[in-house]
Amino acid sequence: MIACQTSGLSVAYRTEPVLRNVDFHVPVGAVMGIVGPNGAGKSTLIKAMLGLVTPLTGHSEFFDQPLARVRQKVGYMPQSTSVDWDFPTTVRDVVLMGTYGRLKWL
Repeated sequence: MIACQTSGLSVAYRTEPVLRNVDFHVPVGAVMGIVGPNGAGKSTLIKAMLGLVTPLTGHSEFFDQPLARVRQKVGYMPQSTSVDWDFPTTVRDVVLMGTYGRLKWL
């Protein structure tokens, strides 16, 4: 089974191409990192895979299905340039925030 697969993904901001025809797959159980200099498109790649940025071409799947079908199995923690170090939270609290979408109101 493939944990994540992207095929032919291209993204542009306005008229500036950022990613061109990206293909890759990550097997279940693999550990993968995306590295590169600032402005290389790492965050844009992840955002396009998650549907947060609309790709020009291509598509991504998670666990051999569209993201909408397996959204509860996929987590995303955006990078932040500022942190309020006085905010009383733990790593566990932040991870649990990812479960809020499944919780009911009461």
